[in-house]
Amino acid sequence: MTVSPVPIPGDELRIPASTQWSALSGRSIRTTVREGDLALAFSAPLVFYLCFYVPLRRSMEAGGIDYAQYLLPLIAVYAMFFTGMFAGDRAAREVVGGMATRLRAMPVPAWVPLTARMSANVVRALAALAGSLVIGTVFGFRFHDVGAALVFVAVALAFGTALVLNTDALGTVTKNSDLSGTVLFGPQLLLVMTSTGFVPAEGFPGWIQPWVRNQPVSQVTDALRELADGRFTATLGVAAIWIAGLLVLGATFAVLAQGRRS
Repeated sequence: MTVSPVPIPGDELRIPASTQWSALSGRSIRTTVREGDLALAFSAPLVFYLCFYVPLRRSMEAGGIDYAQYLLPLIAVYAMFFTGMFAGDRAAREVVGGMATRLRAMPVPAWVPLTARMSANVVRALAALAGSLVIGTVFGFRFHDVGAALVFVAVALAFGTALVLNTDALGTVTKNSDLSGTVLFGPQLLLVMTSTGFVPAEGFPGWIQPWVRNQPVSQVTDALRELADGRFTATLGVAAIWIAGLLVLGATFAVLAQGRRS
């Protein structure tokens, strides 16, 4: 004789995690569109590019550097930092607004809210990267190999994902959108301004050149610059190690932050 299992009250109302993720992702993406995040993510690289290209172009091209080609990779990296600031802000607002608390009280796996936010963050990153490539192309930036161009996009988005994971965790823990943006701004400014993104390492004083050459923004930017030219070198491997480390760090922080969310 077969005994039928006793139904658990509420089982019939339980929604599959994939459906929960889809619904929350759609909500997050619609919010980015409605509140103008995508427009801002797309337009910010245009402003960044012009602010640096216009004053520096003459001096750099006098030294034989195609500055449109040289500058674009850094603008793509800078756009990913900007996306990270959005991520920290949105995560903090979700906690402060009570959405995180409501989700925690429901039968929703902890990974669902995080990956739903990541979906929206990836859309922002795509918009920011598109803005970077559009303005760079207008001023003369070109890819020289299709395969390398695809790797360029993948590396830029991987770097952006690593940043987003870290800033999302920061916003979730601090519950302060202003603080998460401020905390990122200082390291971002230091890394960008002391990188090979604007000028070659030789343009810096000798005592700081080792840092300029080897810090993560320089390594990622140099790898993107070489990919734009259609070259695959050891720099790409070094950049991949930096990105992998940041991804592991961000994933660890994200898991810990989700465990502490309230």
